[in-house]
Amino acid sequence: MKKRYLIFSGIVLSGILFTSWTYLKYDTKKIQSTFEDRYSQVVLDDKDDILGVYLNKNEQWHLKSTDKVPEKLREAVLNYEDKNFYSHKGVDMKAVVRAVRDNVLQRRRTGASTVTMQVAKVLEPKQRSYFNKYREMIYALKIEKEFTKDEILSMYLNNAPYGGNIVGYKTASLLYFQKNPNELTWAEGALLAVLPNSPGLMHVEKNRDRLINKRNALLKKLLERGVIDEKQYTLSKMEPIPEKRYKFKSLAPHLTRRLTQESSEKIISSTINSQLQEKIEKVVKDYSEYLKGEGIGNAAVLVVDNKTYEVKVYIGSQNFYDFSTNGQVDGVIAKRSPGSVLKPFLYALVIDEGIAAPESKIPDIPLYFSNFSPQNASKKYYGLIEMREALIKSLNIPFVSLLKEYKDERFFYFLKEVLDFKDNNPSRYGLSLILGTKELSVENIAKLYTGLGNYGNFKELKYIRDRQEEKGNQLISRGAAYLTLDTIRQLERPGLESMYREKNPVSWKTGTSYGRRDGWAAGVTPDWTVVVWVGNFTGEGNSNLSGVVSAGKLLFNVFNTLPKKTALFKLPEEDFEILKVDRETGYRVKFDVPTKEILYPKGAKPLKLSPYYKKVFLNKDGEEIDSRSKDFTERQEKIVLNYPIEIINYFIRQNMDVSNIFSSKIKEKSVKFIYPINNLKIVIPKDFDGEKSVIVKVANVKKQNLYWYINKEYIGRDKDREKSLSLKAGEYELTIVAENGETEKVKFEIVKNRAGRK
Repeated sequence: MKKRYLIFSGIVLSGILFTSWTYLKYDTKKIQSTFEDRYSQVVLDDKDDILGVYLNKNEQWHLKSTDKVPEKLREAVLNYEDKNFYSHKGVDMKAVVRAVRDNVLQRRRTGASTVTMQVAKVLEPKQRSYFNKYREMIYALKIEKEFTKDEILSMYLNNAPYGGNIVGYKTASLLYFQKNPNELTWAEGALLAVLPNSPGLMHVEKNRDRLINKRNALLKKLLERGVIDEKQYTLSKMEPIPEKRYKFKSLAPHLTRRLTQESSEKIISSTINSQLQEKIEKVVKDYSEYLKGEGIGNAAVLVVDNKTYEVKVYIGSQNFYDFSTNGQVDGVIAKRSPGSVLKPFLYALVIDEGIAAPESKIPDIPLYFSNFSPQNASKKYYGLIEMREALIKSLNIPFVSLLKEYKDERFFYFLKEVLDFKDNNPSRYGLSLILGTKELSVENIAKLYTGLGNYGNFKELKYIRDRQEEKGNQLISRGAAYLTLDTIRQLERPGLESMYREKNPVSWKTGTSYGRRDGWAAGVTPDWTVVVWVGNFTGEGNSNLSGVVSAGKLLFNVFNTLPKKTALFKLPEEDFEILKVDRETGYRVKFDVPTKEILYPKGAKPLKLSPYYKKVFLNKDGEEIDSRSKDFTERQEKIVLNYPIEIINYFIRQNMDVSNIFSSKIKEKSVKFIYPINNLKIVIPKDFDGEKSVIVKVANVKKQNLYWYINKEYIGRDKDREKSLSLKAGEYELTIVAENGETEKVKFEIVKNRAGRK
């Protein structure tokens, strides 16, 4: 007897110790983090609707709901699983006794699991046994101590299995009924209540009769307990169960993939507007059929809300799921040559620096910059052209000249300050930077143009909502930004005239990269910034590709899809002053010449004095004299145009009238070397042993005889403006003497590009 007592006491003591040890060891603090780790990542739009969902590490669709469990689902679940949920402490002892009786006496297996015990079970799934059931009971007691009833119910429903790889009531509601849980009917709530009981046996596509019977039995119980009335019961039984499971909507897949890769958050609240995203995805997909016919395989689009800097539409390719065209490549972040789309920013910076105003005339003639000789895309030149016209026509040479004066390093670091790229070597690009040699992304260009559309205030683009408001960086004056926007609003190109019949003004610019590999179009209104890129992800060029047509048409298709806004950019009057400039050249007045008034930014440096005028002294015959002349005391002053000889030379070669800017009676320089320039190194290609043919270009505006010397050795006389010289590697001094006595010299060197020398 004593032995039995000792054995019994030992068993009881062991049970107490096991229970106590299990209870104390159970770490409830890890429950929520463990569940959190299992959830799928989901990206929401700006209205908290789903953009995209990603399988969790267990290959499950498992969404977390942060909302309160809806009433219909709560009532259905508790009446099916645990009607005493709000009264017990984690274990329903009456249910336990009943389960023991059923299992032992009636040889029928019934459960006594409460919702709290189910939480423990789904947290640590174990093989079904009495021992594991007892352990779940201990865990349940601990869980009840640490969490509220509503928290426990939410944990259970967020992690309950609903058949296949569907986990969580929100997931089930969306994939079975295509609605949020708060929209569920009584019949749908009852269906979701019975599914976790046997998710492996019951499925909407099989065992349907069994599933309906289970649901209807629960509805009957709800009727009997007064949860629903007779009418609700009758109508609920008539509801069919889903025929199949649906799929999650997938919008902006490039962005959702990007955001989930960049963040470990399970719920990511994006700035994307689903309605606009869906509409413009269709626009791009439809337009891609036209592009395909032109041999152009890919396109990317970004749309930004200028008021908030939030990205509302993100399209990385014409079709994410088209593997034949590398559709999964994200064209928004891919780096490409931007062509001419950077010109408006140099335009604005030049204004702020006082180098030129929109009305200022700048050279547009063939020029040489060291070994760099840019050309206008049209091969057409205007001699002198207003800066605003040069931008409207997207001329290359004027902007290379402007960049030379502004300094390419300064422009490079302006771009770096806005875009924060890693590259720190402006010398790699030089003056060609303004023509697109620095590769940038659609995202980069959108950030630049959004800043321009906000009157020169640059901020980071937003992809995630509720980020802290950024102050921004005012890198361009409000006045210069407005003048730039107003200039590019006037852009009109062949083939796009119909676009302008729409009362939807857009400030926009296009770009085409070298070799026609990339076509760009960027547009700004007070409300929107849109950037479009078209091309081939393979980098293949295409003669049909151009920024104006290929990208420009798509740009306006996108703008026409956006909510219509007709407002122009408002003139910030407080940021401007009235400035008098000379009427002929558009610079600040230096002499008494005819003037005109222009708007000039208050935040800009003083505009440069006109470089195209000079004061001369004339005798009674109209000939220029100086203080050494005997007629100097009777001199007459005259203000004359003083265009550089290169410009005059171009005008003459184009048979243009130069009588108002060039007179034989006024001592003006009439000969000048155009190429080579002083101290130029001319490279002979590597492994080339012969002589280098150098085409010397000279301005000879008076068509004089020119006497030529190389290293002081006479080589001939002619009136030619070009001369071909065959020269070996070495240093040279080339001299020309005009018949009027003018002398011009230039020094240059011819070098071999040997191995290791660049």
